[in-house]
Amino acid sequence: MIDYRRYIECFRESGLFEGISEDKYKNVLSCLDAKIADYNTGNSLVTEGDTNYLAGIVLSGGLEEFIYDENSTPVIIRRLAPGDIFGAELACSRSLASQFSLEATENSSVLLLDFGSLMSTNTLTCPCRMQVTANLLQELASQVNLFNVKVRILSQKKLRDKIKVFLQTQKMDENGIIELPFTRNKMAEFLYVDRSALSRELSRMRDENIILVNGMQITMVDKSFLK
Repeated sequence: MIDYRRYIECFRESGLFEGISEDKYKNVLSCLDAKIADYNTGNSLVTEGDTNYLAGIVLSGGLEEFIYDENSTPVIIRRLAPGDIFGAELACSRSLASQFSLEATENSSVLLLDFGSLMSTNTLTCPCRMQVTANLLQELASQVNLFNVKVRILSQKKLRDKIKVFLQTQKMDENGIIELPFTRNKMAEFLYVDRSALSRELSRMRDENIILVNGMQITMVDKSFLK
């Protein structure tokens, strides 16, 4: 049995355990047949077309979910950090083939879970079954919203509008600072644009006193840009 106490902080941050007392974590892990797996940087967890795999929670490190365009260029869907859930939408279906690939961007540990067991009569006695199911539905709703944002970004014809929609989805502190989840290269992949074109547009926005750029940090000088 997994020593859940080692990862208790991660579970507290994960939406899957919301509303569940810590003394019940052990029950949840048992019901979902939890297993820990380690992946080195660059290792693949899911490949496009896979139909038989488990979902899970990132315990440490980081993962990247992406698709390939017709030219075999990777297009980032999202980055996953400790506490984030992956693969829930397909693990519950039992039949759909994955439309994306999932890869470790650094040495990572993940908690593999069988969400399909929530649909089985074997877990009817699990005291947290209903809460876990509700939390999983909330996670699926969040993922649908993320995909909708991705569609909005890709549907923008102008590069500046793509940047605007992207920045609107990021957390900004009281000083107008946004900590980007991507490097410039990865941001270009996420927006599905040329890196050089992205750099030029960010420079123009800086010259127009809209933003300040410092590495993976953007300060919104003109916050009205995001309205």
